Amino acid sequence: MIKINYYLLFVIFTAFAVITLGAYVRLSDAGLGCPDWPGCYGHLIGIPNNTSEIVAAENNFFGTTFDVIKAWKEMIHRYLAGFLGILIFIISLIFYKNNVHNIFKLSAIISVLVIMQAILGMLTVTFQLQPLIVMFHLLGGLTIITLLWLIFLRFNKNSYFSESEFVVNAMNYQINMLLMFGYATLIVLVIQIMLGGWTSTNYAALACPDFPKCNTFWWPDMNFSDAFMVQFTTGLNYEFGRLDSPARVAIHFSHRIWAILVTFMILALSVISYNIIKVSYQKIISYLLVFFLLIQVLLGILNVKMSLPIYIAVAHNGNAALLLMCLVTQLYFIRNVKNNL
Repeated sequence: MIKINYYLLFVIFTAFAVITLGAYVRLSDAGLGCPDWPGCYGHLIGIPNNTSEIVAAENNFFGTTFDVIKAWKEMIHRYLAGFLGILIFIISLIFYKNNVHNIFKLSAIISVLVIMQAILGMLTVTFQLQPLIVMFHLLGGLTIITLLWLIFLRFNKNSYFSESEFVVNAMNYQINMLLMFGYATLIVLVIQIMLGGWTSTNYAALACPDFPKCNTFWWPDMNFSDAFMVQFTTGLNYEFGRLDSPARVAIHFSHRIWAILVTFMILALSVISYNIIKVSYQKIISYLLVFFLLIQVLLGILNVKMSLPIYIAVAHNGNAALLLMCLVTQLYFIRNVKNNL
């Protein structure tokens, strides 16, 4: 059991590395560092590394300019993602051989998601950073790491729960309402993550260069009809965005406004859970939820105030994953409390 735990934590850490590295690749404008997939300028292993190969690569992929740094960033991310996929397939094999059917089913779902994520990675390049594809690619990565964490929680359920530990200062219907509120909070957070991805993929992170106002206005000029319109046009390159300023402002402003709702709901969930559920680790989860939430808000503000420094932007992506995992942990604990009442 200990060995499996270490392995699960290693896979989760690798997934986190893939997510943060993917954010770094995107934010450093290296998403099209390799114009083909799965190789790079026709090289499955490595990249063009001499003058003749570079000339041939640029001739074969007309309209591209080879950049060795961007190409390596993209390929390292692909190699690490491929390594993660293998690790996840091994998880399915482990739980299948050990007859742990409930966890095997979840691991099999994650394995399918890995395949879908690879397809989205290919489409990201094929459609040249089309925002909807890139956003779902980001969401897929966060879904995978969250489900991996859920496997870890399920596998260690007996280590963290015993009926003697449950002390609940609430009636059963109140726990049911708390659980429903928790699911609503999760939905609101996922929407906020999607808005964040939409903001990033449409290069709208600095559409409002000031804070708390936007372009010196509390309600700036915005174009919502274009901001959330999805278009698939063959041959278009979406790198650096194609929307006008009012549309980008609408995206950025929506992300800010929705963040207020997310903040309120997560704070409320943390406080209520802390007060009515007396379970081992409950206090820690509530504290961590508030901590990751405040860090996320701070990073979002710093992105604007400091004009999107890459280390802050990457941290904003990584912390979003930690906040999502922490919220899922809270929901998992509430469900187990409900099941043991």
